[in-house]
Amino acid sequence: MNIVVVGGGFAGVKAAIELSKKHIGKITLISDEPYFLHHATLYATATGRSMAESVIPLAHIFDYYPNVTVVNDTMTSIDSRRRLIIGKNKQYHYDKAVIAIGSVTTYFGIEGMADHAYGIKNLDEIKQFHAHIHEDVVQKKLDREYFIIGAGPTGVEMAGALMEYLQSLIRIYNLKHSKARVTLVEAAPTILPRISKTAAKKVMVRLKNLGIKVLVNHKVQALDKDRIVIDGKTHPTACAIWTSGVANNPFFAAQGDTFHLAPNGRVEVNQYLEAIPNVYVLGDNNAVKNSGLAWPALDQATFLAKHLTRLVAKRPLLPYKPRTFIQGVPVGENWAYVERYGIYAAGKTGAAIRRWMELYGYKQLVPAKIARDLWRAHNIPEIDV
Repeated sequence: MNIVVVGGGFAGVKAAIELSKKHIGKITLISDEPYFLHHATLYATATGRSMAESVIPLAHIFDYYPNVTVVNDTMTSIDSRRRLIIGKNKQYHYDKAVIAIGSVTTYFGIEGMADHAYGIKNLDEIKQFHAHIHEDVVQKKLDREYFIIGAGPTGVEMAGALMEYLQSLIRIYNLKHSKARVTLVEAAPTILPRISKTAAKKVMVRLKNLGIKVLVNHKVQALDKDRIVIDGKTHPTACAIWTSGVANNPFFAAQGDTFHLAPNGRVEVNQYLEAIPNVYVLGDNNAVKNSGLAWPALDQATFLAKHLTRLVAKRPLLPYKPRTFIQGVPVGENWAYVERYGIYAAGKTGAAIRRWMELYGYKQLVPAKIARDLWRAHNIPEIDV
């Protein structure tokens, strides 16, 4: 069997690994980047931690899986009749295809946001943010108000990490008169709107203890290079970080009648995660309950490998059953909130559990020894300003 996996994120990489272990065919992994990004730790990489914990070369991961061929290419279309993935560089024939190409940022049409906001979704965005902080330090202007837009997990994580990062730079570079401030802005009535009221309450207290200003029920209306407009009021700023909306990859909408899309723009799949005959869609891209997070993506990839093994062996097929996974939100150093089924832990205990979650995640992708090295990289500072 010739299996083509498109996407170098959690779902794509995990699918290729698990399929390789099953020895049911030749696997080609197509990724537009030569590395895997560990998105759960990008907030730390963006605020002075080692890049090693967030960026893992795909070649290093698949050194251990000789039946996986990694190709650097970008999928442009799919010909389901001829079973072809069409890339910018060549075409790839498949018996089974797995598509897990992740989501894209959407700015909801907010004026100036796409041109002036910083992001932390990929390496280029992180480098641009680092360059901006470097410029602030050089010009001794580390006394601005830094706005983070979106108080979901990424925004909350970034707020806590950024506040502590700015304070460390102030100490290191002796910027005694700096009054750097961090403001977190959320359009919804509460922070962490998709977790729980308890999460919002506990984390709000933590944010305020760190000195972070939180604005809920506030909508950002415009942004340019030196100001942000929130609910009609203008605030001077040279740094706004967008951590809010995401949308399904536009690839699927561009395929016309090939895929069936749910109202939220994600791809409808059957009980085996199959979108169209012989093509499976995983992770952020499908409309399955709980999709959009790392752990469900890993779970779907593991299921798919078992499903294709059953298919080849002509054994009875089992449906995919979405599960609820533990959620963890770190807020500054040695503090986190974690929750599952309404049971939670906060503070140092939460931080320990969250760190365990990260280690477990690495072990899904690389051997245990390498996983521990990547995990320990979190404690290596990389302040290069």
